[in-house]
Amino acid sequence: MGEVGSRMMRRTQKAGNGSTNYQAGTIQISGITYSEAREIALDVFRANALEFSQIARATAEERVIEITDAFFRELLEKCPDSLESIKDPAVQRAVFRVQEEYACSGDERLGQVLVDMLVDRCQSDDRGLKQITLNEAMKTAPKLANNHFAILSCLLFVARTKFTGVGNIDLLHERFLHIVAPLATELRVSESDLRHLQYAGCLSVDLMQSSFGEKLSRAYPGLYTRGFDETEIKEPHRPYIMPCLRDKSKSQIAAVYDEDLDPLLAADGVLDGHKAELKAMISFNLMPPREVEEEISALHPNIRNLADLWNSTQMQSCQLTGVGIAIGHANARRLLKEGFSAGIEVWVN
Repeated sequence: MGEVGSRMMRRTQKAGNGSTNYQAGTIQISGITYSEAREIALDVFRANALEFSQIARATAEERVIEITDAFFRELLEKCPDSLESIKDPAVQRAVFRVQEEYACSGDERLGQVLVDMLVDRCQSDDRGLKQITLNEAMKTAPKLANNHFAILSCLLFVARTKFTGVGNIDLLHERFLHIVAPLATELRVSESDLRHLQYAGCLSVDLMQSSFGEKLSRAYPGLYTRGFDETEIKEPHRPYIMPCLRDKSKSQIAAVYDEDLDPLLAADGVLDGHKAELKAMISFNLMPPREVEEEISALHPNIRNLADLWNSTQMQSCQLTGVGIAIGHANARRLLKEGFSAGIEVWVN
């Protein structure tokens, strides 16, 4: 077994309380055994594989066994009931695509990204947006370099994600330190990279630009406001006011994002005019973008590099497509492992 493949095979399986580990052998689920499903997958490759020379064929078959075993191990761990999906011709085509790409490249990171998307694809029964997106993403990922994976993951978590449960700036910093910083480890961005990602259908480039600091302060205005004076508070607004997180001598709206206010205001029957005023006040007196960037960049060199690249390239104008989201999501799960469990349906549904 090759070095790259052996690293893939060494990934261990862990089970929490009340969960089950499934190992290769005679497990039977929904009428098909692990061995039968594995043999079907290998037969699909053998029946459709390109012609290789004798030496190349040996390497290709070794890699196919490695990626096939990695796929079934992930599938059995995450969703054993989906083992039956291997009988579906569309799933077999997706399995063959993953096998073929890994047979030719042997790239461990690409292999893990493809396996993650393939497992998600096996759990998608209906031909909806999620399934279509994953099918296209598995075709596209082999056309990308490793730094492209990093670009897509960083865009996903900065431009398309709002972290929940961040009631103060320390909690937001913790999320960036443990999630965003690892994703930016190999981040390199050039205009050529972004053009290639646009050509591959992973993103579009808009005319509108938002600096790194602007993006964060708009996403989390309640954490980046410097507050307002007591004299600016109207009486109907007082139930929704709290001391400013950054300056206790001032006040702010008691919310991190304006969406936090919607259910509360609806339950209290607040008039539309006051709703608009309260939502506007969340973003009152925000910190300058440069100060926001300096504060969060101080957490880790990777975050500083991300902020610098964001501001110096068209990254600040990029919008991810569904395909870009799927690849960035799979790469995030590859890097963060147990630290990231959100499914792709959070972003694609």
